[in-house]
This record gives sequence, C-alpha cells and structure tokens, in this order.
Amino acid sequence: MANSFGASPMDAFFKIYFWAALPEILGGVRIGIIRAVKGVIIGQLLISIVGFGALFELYSANFLMATLLGRSDCFICSRIHYF
Repeated sequence: MANSFGASPMDAFFKIYFWAALPEILGGVRIGIIRAVKGVIIGQLLISIVGFGALFELYSANFLMATLLGRSDCFICSRIHYF
C-alpha cells in the first residue's frame, strides 16, 4: 500500500512498520526489564553479602518487610528518574 502512494522502503519502515510493531517491541522491553531485575534480586539473595540481598536477609530476620518494601520502592523510583 505504501508503495502505491510512492513511499520509499525506508519511509514505509519508519512511518508504517515501525509504528505497527512498537507495542510488541515495548512489551518485549518490559518483560526483559522485569526478568533482568528479578535475576539481579535472586542473584543478590543467593550471595546476600551486600546490596538488596543483604537488606532482604536483615529485614526478613527481624520481621520488618514493610520497611524493606518501602525502601525498595524509593530506590526503584529514584532509578526510574534517570531514564
């Protein structure tokens, strides 16, 4: 259809195909970010010397998980600010 209106292949890609594929691309990015964060947290839980894993061990041992979740929300929000 784009050819019949005189669009070049680059115009067709950037003006039609890219925008049509954007929801799937963003969905894949979202899933990738979630899995990456989950992998980092699980890795730190296994090692748990420093970082989020150490905080998780400390707060779960003292039954202070609400404090941990509040701090992790603040940390995540501060990191999202940089994007």
